Amino acid sequence: MKYAVIYFTRSGTSRKIAEKIAKKLSVEPIEVTDNMDWDGALGYMRAAKHAMKNGAVAIQIHGQIGEADEYVVVSPMWCGKITPAIRKLLDEVPKEKVHLIVSSGGMNLKERDGYMSVLDIMKSKHNEDQLIEEFVGSLSA
Repeated sequence: MKYAVIYFTRSGTSRKIAEKIAKKLSVEPIEVTDNMDWDGALGYMRAAKHAMKNGAVAIQIHGQIGEADEYVVVSPMWCGKITPAIRKLLDEVPKEKVHLIVSSGGMNLKERDGYMSVLDIMKSKHNEDQLIEEFVGSLSA
């Protein structure tokens, strides 16, 4: 099975999760960036507003996604939604081949339809490594 691990991050949490998964799958993680400045407290507020309004962004993919059998896509959750950059990426990657991993402070993603699987990793539960291990184990089963 050929996997691609793709992520967007604002604070570094989703990068850390993607790197752990990519290492277990023996692939290089691929970062998606956008044309926005989300840094600092003002960036955090802009990100929340942009996510709530389903704002559009231009993205850049740092690596070759290529044709994978399955895609592992890691995104933070902003105001109950995946980030605008990952929404844009999903225009290019077949959603039905995507395992979506969502990192948050303590909420579950509501928009779950159409993905192969959705995994919520919440900082408040302190079980990130266990969930990653179970997720990767389910891929090779």
